[in-house]
Amino acid sequence: SDGTRVRYCDPRRFGAWLWTTADPLQHPLLAELGPEPLTDAFDAAYLAARAAGRKSAVKAFLMDSHVVVGVGTIYANEALFMAGIHPKRAAGKVSAARYEKLVQAVKKVLADSIEMGGTTLRDFVGGDGKPGYFQQTLRVYGRGGEPCRTCKTPLSEIRLGQRATVFCKTCQT
Repeated sequence: SDGTRVRYCDPRRFGAWLWTTADPLQHPLLAELGPEPLTDAFDAAYLAARAAGRKSAVKAFLMDSHVVVGVGTIYANEALFMAGIHPKRAAGKVSAARYEKLVQAVKKVLADSIEMGGTTLRDFVGGDGKPGYFQQTLRVYGRGGEPCRTCKTPLSEIRLGQRATVFCKTCQT
């Protein structure tokens, strides 16, 4: 009635809008989700505890929405590079000290991306009508075969969990 409009564009079709009059946090699609990564609930102790005994690759673990929400393949690649962690390392074999670095890296990557308007996909624009430009700062994602910006080693690209995974064999162990 006041002319306000809400627009929803989901080019990859991952999202949904649902209406409920009950507590939304009790909805089956939300109740089992991990914490938001930019909150205090997402810390190294939490991540290390969730990883204990897990043999799955740390990248897949980091992208599991039951562990933490909102960390997709681009941000996982970038955060793992920043933390110096090889994406195929077993999640349960990452030390608490390295999880501290990873948590800080995830928070920095996401905060930087938000500040820069996100990582533009094709024709996506933000609420301000402008594309995001975080993709211009990507250190590994989408750069397979190119030299690492830190050590100049060619970046490796593999498929991990059906997702493009780019890493530096020298900088990430």
